[in-house]
Amino acid sequence: MKLDLNLTEHFTEPIEQVWHAITDSQMLALWLMENNFEARVGARFVLRRLDPPRGWRGWVECEVLELQKPNRMVWSWSDGAEQDEPTRVIFELRSENTGTRLTIRHLGHADEAVGKMICERWPIKLRALASMLGERG
Repeated sequence: MKLDLNLTEHFTEPIEQVWHAITDSQMLALWLMENNFEARVGARFVLRRLDPPRGWRGWVECEVLELQKPNRMVWSWSDGAEQDEPTRVIFELRSENTGTRLTIRHLGHADEAVGKMICERWPIKLRALASMLGERG
């Protein structure tokens, strides 16, 4: 299936705080998945779900492809079910009025079941990010 997921959320927190939440390994673990993320281009890392749904191996192999603090980060995303090559996750941040607009895009081609799960899970993860930022704000 072709993935072309595009989600946008406005946060009241400043861009530096949202950037920290998406580029700090401990913060990522709180809203996305356990990981060994490092914020540098070329860094390879694994996102691990402790309770994966049936039919999914439970981890994603990623690499940081772009990093433009505090506005843009791009990852390759390989969950083992890609048809051709890894998909891409693009995080774009923009200061807006008194807060930050975050857009997450997930693009590429994925297995039908995995693609459906990706489309269902990103909105849940974005809500978890918003909740976490609200608790810390």
